[in-house]
Amino acid sequence: MARERVDENSARGCRSMSRLKDDGADQVSNAIDLTSLSFQERLAIGLMRLKAQRRLTNKDLADQLGVSEAYMSQVTRGMRDVKLSTLDKMQREWNVTIEDLFRISESDLARIAAWRARRRKKKTTDEPT
Repeated sequence: MARERVDENSARGCRSMSRLKDDGADQVSNAIDLTSLSFQERLAIGLMRLKAQRRLTNKDLADQLGVSEAYMSQVTRGMRDVKLSTLDKMQREWNVTIEDLFRISESDLARIAAWRARRRKKKTTDEPT
């Protein structure tokens, strides 16, 4: 039931995860507002999920799409825009829908929290002291 609400919320893009307090993910869900995720970030999360489910690396994904590993790395970190033709290639090659790549589910919450923590850590280490 909670998963349905998460998927529904991500499709609408209008509610935050903080409404799922009864699901036991209080600390994580309170810290994540799904409406604040960009399309790049949503795709990065979707690709992380795909990689984990299929036990693939960025190199595997890049080889399947005919792109460089460096490009795939940037896409999976939300640092690179993706052309519509590349999204189309992703859905055809990996037998998923584009919506699947952008959908955020309850199982992604920990992944999102870890990803954001890494990004915050990198930002603080990059700033001059």
